[in-house]
Amino acid sequence: MQQADRPSLAEVFVSIDDPRQAGKVEHDLVEMLVVAVSAVLSGADTFVEIEAWATERLDWLRNYLKLKHGIASHDTFGRLFGLIDPAQFEAAFRRWVGSVVPVLGAQVVAIDGKTSRRSGKVDATPL
Repeated sequence: MQQADRPSLAEVFVSIDDPRQAGKVEHDLVEMLVVAVSAVLSGADTFVEIEAWATERLDWLRNYLKLKHGIASHDTFGRLFGLIDPAQFEAAFRRWVGSVVPVLGAQVVAIDGKTSRRSGKVDATPL
């Protein structure tokens, strides 16, 4: 599969319904989702870290996204993820991952297979 055949994150996130009140929206839904997923894939674990990651990389992100109003606050990210339909988000994200790594399909992949040190006991398996 060539690069042109793969949908971008933005293209798969267009299918997600925006549950926010239209008149009160400052940040684009798709852009916020792309920023959040990019930050998490880069190691961010919280909404505060997503905001910090994106703020540090605003110039780079603007090569790919408009970000007319800059980066949303961590509170805005939190509210958005509390409102969006998790099933829609999961389906869109799976479509993107499936296109990026087609050989995985629906398999589960263990990302971290390390064993915690000194967690084993006699006649028991370690963590």
